[in-house]
Amino acid sequence: MNFALLLVNSAHLLVNSAILLVSSTVTREFRSFTREFRTFTREFRTFTREFRTFTREFHF
Repeated sequence: MNFALLLVNSAHLLVNSAILLVSSTVTREFRSFTREFRTFTREFRTFTREFRTFTREFHF
């Protein structure tokens, strides 16, 4: 009986550890993605601003 409980607790700890590992990896990847997406949107805004200036100067 004690051995069975020890086995169940060990399995439970193993599953919890795996869940924590996966969730921390997902969180890290999501942070990386949001950082890159913010950089992209900032660069895209700069590009559109410069393009509007360019088209205004050349009367397109």
